[in-house]
Amino acid sequence: MKKKIIVTTAVTSVIAISTAFGAYAATKFTIMVNGKAANTDAKVINGLTYLPLRDIGTLLGANIQYDASTKTVKVDNNASQSPSTGTGNSTTPPVGSIGLSRSNPAPLGTTVTYSVKDYSDSYTGQLTLEEVIRGDRAWQMIHEENQFNDPAPDGYEYVLAKINVKVVKNNEKDAQVRFNSYSFTLVSSQGKDYEKASVVTPDELEASLYEGASDSGYAAFLVKKADANPLIAFGRDYDGKGGVWLKP
Repeated sequence: MKKKIIVTTAVTSVIAISTAFGAYAATKFTIMVNGKAANTDAKVINGLTYLPLRDIGTLLGANIQYDASTKTVKVDNNASQSPSTGTGNSTTPPVGSIGLSRSNPAPLGTTVTYSVKDYSDSYTGQLTLEEVIRGDRAWQMIHEENQFNDPAPDGYEYVLAKINVKVVKNNEKDAQVRFNSYSFTLVSSQGKDYEKASVVTPDELEASLYEGASDSGYAAFLVKKADANPLIAFGRDYDGKGGVWLKP
């Protein structure tokens, strides 16, 4: 049976494989792209099997962008682009690029340069982990900031991470980039995201920056006392890839 590949720029932004009379509607099959299986859900509608364009684009190494103002889906080759934080349009960072992958996080005091290009932002930025305070001292600072802050649950303790953020170049003229402590997530050494710490944070990171501007502030996290090597993630892709990774 012949199969036809259809790329559509409808709001759903999918790739459709046409099959006569919906022959595959009740049949499991595998989509291979450059020798890799597409780990994605398929839907059969009116005899057509639909696959998310972004999932196929990721396997092809393509940059998928959606312009809401013109309702246009753009598909570009990523080969010539700089490393990205993720955000749905990440490229694969060069081997050895410190801070641009979970397997190679940036240690304290190391500046990581990254690029973002998505539906809302298009800029090059830098992140630097400047200070890490953990345990009793972190709780003391949090309690002094607001006496109604709750102590850490049993088996957990607070971590305060002071992070410097900078916008090196903004491709959107006269636009600001917004950062806050909730832009960052603590990931356990076992690979599980910790829940956000809901506390009033001393000197909390909160900044809207034009090109060339920078700022520093704290982000507060809860971590298991036995977890000696958690990581801080920023700007990951929807599937957890990419982003900037810092080692507190």
